Amino acid sequence: MALVSDHPLYLLGLRFPLKLRVSVRQGYVTLHNEIATKKLGSGDSFVVPAFLRFACDVMPGRGKPAVFTLALEHDDTEAAGGGKRWSRALAQHIFHSPQGQWTAARLAALWQVTPHKARARLFAEGEALLSLVREQRLAHALHTAAQADGDDERGLAEVAAGSGFASVPAFCDACVDVAGVRPALFLRGQGGAGPESAL
Repeated sequence: MALVSDHPLYLLGLRFPLKLRVSVRQGYVTLHNEIATKKLGSGDSFVVPAFLRFACDVMPGRGKPAVFTLALEHDDTEAAGGGKRWSRALAQHIFHSPQGQWTAARLAALWQVTPHKARARLFAEGEALLSLVREQRLAHALHTAAQADGDDERGLAEVAAGSGFASVPAFCDACVDVAGVRPALFLRGQGGAGPESAL
C-alpha cells in the first residue's frame, strides 16, 4: 500500500521514533522543518532522522495523483534524537504497542519511578504523555497505511483500531489536530465504504 492524494496535501507535525524513509512513486513531496527543506520527485527517497518533527507537502503530477510510502529503518547505533532520551524511548514503546493503555502509572512502572517523576522527565524534555501517545498512535496509523508491499487494503476503522484509537472519529480528530488533514484525503484507496469513508 501507499498513501495517495489527488490534491495538494500538507501534513504537519509528523514525528516517528525511528529513522523514516519517505519514497515517492509518483508526484512530488517536500519535507521540511524550521532548519532544512528536501524536495523529492518520482523515484526519489529520503531518510528523515529519528524523532525529528517535520512537515510533508505533497503535490500530485499533471493528471495523476501523488503516491508515496513511509518505511521505518531500524538503526540501533543512532543516538537519541535531540537529547530527548526519555521521550524518544517512550515514543518507541508507544509506536510498537499503540493499543496499550499508556497512563502515568504504566510509564512509572516501565521506568521504575513514581508517576510524578515519570511525568517530570517528559516535562523536562518539553513533552506531555497524552500528546505523545496521540502523536505516536497517529504515526503508527500513517506507517501502517503507507506500506509499499501489502495487497491487503485496510479501511479507516481497521487502521484506527490497530493504532490504538477508540473509534474512527477519534482517529480523524487526531489526524486533523496533529497532522492538519482529514485521513480520507490520503487513505482514498483503503477500502471501507460507508459513512466512515466520508470522514
